[in-house]
Amino acid sequence: MSSELERFTNNSLSQAQDWAHLSSSDLRRRAMVAANQRDKAELWGLARAYLFLHGAKGGKVSPNTLKAYKRGVWDLIEAWQRENLIRPSRDAGVLYIRKLETVPNTRTNKALSAASIEVKLASARALYKALRWANATEAVPFRDVKPATDPTPAWEKRKPYSPEEIEQLLEHADINEQALVLLGAHGGLRISEMCNLAWGDIDWLNSKLKLTGKGGKKATVSMSGKLERVLKILRASIDARKRSKRPHNAVLPWGTFRAREKLQDLCNKAAIPYAERAVHGLRHGAGTRYYAQTKDLGRVATHLRHANIQTTRIYAKLADDAIKDDLKDW
Repeated sequence: MSSELERFTNNSLSQAQDWAHLSSSDLRRRAMVAANQRDKAELWGLARAYLFLHGAKGGKVSPNTLKAYKRGVWDLIEAWQRENLIRPSRDAGVLYIRKLETVPNTRTNKALSAASIEVKLASARALYKALRWANATEAVPFRDVKPATDPTPAWEKRKPYSPEEIEQLLEHADINEQALVLLGAHGGLRISEMCNLAWGDIDWLNSKLKLTGKGGKKATVSMSGKLERVLKILRASIDARKRSKRPHNAVLPWGTFRAREKLQDLCNKAAIPYAERAVHGLRHGAGTRYYAQTKDLGRVATHLRHANIQTTRIYAKLADDAIKDDLKDW
């Protein structure tokens, strides 16, 4: 376990213990005061403690999950200015979700995606599970609430970068940016996995990367020859300078926000569209290219670490040129 993750886990345990060690009456009183005063920090502390103690992931709940849930809890409290949090009105839950589906987000001026709404709903449910755990309410405002079905097929939501576009990006990239591109486009890493990758996670002897992936799952990923070469050049360049701003021995010098900015700037330099693809489009490119090469969903699922092979079928769709060829002479 990295020192950063260890500190995060210890902090989560300490905060959960603060709530768990309260007597039943004190727990209820503290939760009631927080709800009546609409204290966002205190209500998030209660929800976080509940997730750590009683959530499905328990002590393995990831920092990224908690960050998203915190934002979701705070958004709900801000949106429910006219609602009594202890006794919300009959349709408050469903109205909240329908508003998220139809009203543009104030920060982005865009309607939230179906996936984002699912996270908001999960966050709201977690808060009310925590309030019921504290015996502060019996309300279940989100029990029967379902988001609208997303009509957009999965393969239409995020386009992959083609192999030709990856080569164009690499031509315009410095060595750090090349590592970013290839970790996604060859290794199939998610952005959080790229930014959390440390030099100690690289098994040079076996050409593999050791990852803590989505949901805290441990996994290994094979490196392509080009990815391995770029990482060796990057490592040598850091050793030559005898300095590095990378915290915790990280391979990349950026967090997730800055990494997104870097790829967007790189796409602009190479005249390659970034919209609808972003950083995750690199991972889609890896899956699409590997399926086109092997026609083997099992291998693609293994490389991308999919728990369910149905998730992998998107790459069969993205790589399938049969329809295009059928219609070429119409």
